[in-house]
Amino acid sequence: MSVKVIGIGGMGINFVNFMIASGVRKVEYITIDTDSKNSERSHAEKKIFLDTGVKECSREQAERVALQCENQFRELLKGTDILFLTAGVGGATGSGIMPVILEVAKKLRIFTVSIIARPFYLEGFENLKIANTGIKKIEKLADSMIVVMNEKLYNYVGKNSLETAYKKANFIIKEGIESIVNILTEIGFMNIDFLDVKSVLQDSKDTIIRVGEAKGDNAVDKIIEQIKKNNLFEGKLEDAKRVLINFIAAEDVSLEYIRQITERISDIIEDKNVNLIWGVIFNQNYRDVGKIKTVVISSV
Repeated sequence: MSVKVIGIGGMGINFVNFMIASGVRKVEYITIDTDSKNSERSHAEKKIFLDTGVKECSREQAERVALQCENQFRELLKGTDILFLTAGVGGATGSGIMPVILEVAKKLRIFTVSIIARPFYLEGFENLKIANTGIKKIEKLADSMIVVMNEKLYNYVGKNSLETAYKKANFIIKEGIESIVNILTEIGFMNIDFLDVKSVLQDSKDTIIRVGEAKGDNAVDKIIEQIKKNNLFEGKLEDAKRVLINFIAAEDVSLEYIRQITERISDIIEDKNVNLIWGVIFNQNYRDVGKIKTVVISSV
């Protein structure tokens, strides 16, 4: 199973560097940027600098230079089963380049998940306009789309820095991707396969990720509280039509805990005919601490 993560522009490079630093394995990392200095700080195995010939390019210029590299992108993506692309779409690079790569992936019949960040309102009308143009193109091409609302990061700032909030967002997205990678590559209990993943994500423009982790007697309550709270995305868990729940725990995990968590998540969702798939990945690192992690990926 070949999984690639492509980070485009500044936000995409930041996220790829976060994934690498977090030790997420069995993934090939690639970054693409129109800024050579920004590209140099990428820790990815493959770094692509697209030279637009200007210091600060427009969305149209980024798209034009990307179109000239279609053959390069085709070679880059050959043999990929699932492709995650991540970028901010308020600037030129993400909104200009991501649709071009998605078009190539579509021709190669690669399953794609696009993770994009809407700009803050204070970034101004022009950035919001660029973002809307990029999003319209992306949603026509991506098999699944996750929209991060930068405006919601304020909920996680408080007395902390904005960097802390961004790390929170990166962590939640990382957990979702890592869960999918583990589902596809690890052996667990009640295994989920690629067809299950696709059945949840396919044709969703409102995919969301929620994460909860706890241990002890109140583990279920703590996990559900975190799942309700970790809301950085455009969609709502309450509106879900398809849900994938991935539990990460040691082999001695309590099935009663899993039952309770699954039922509590079902109670949050308004549609009682929701298509819900769950599985468990065993991780021995959780044995001594007695933790159970729950990653919820849902779509409408």
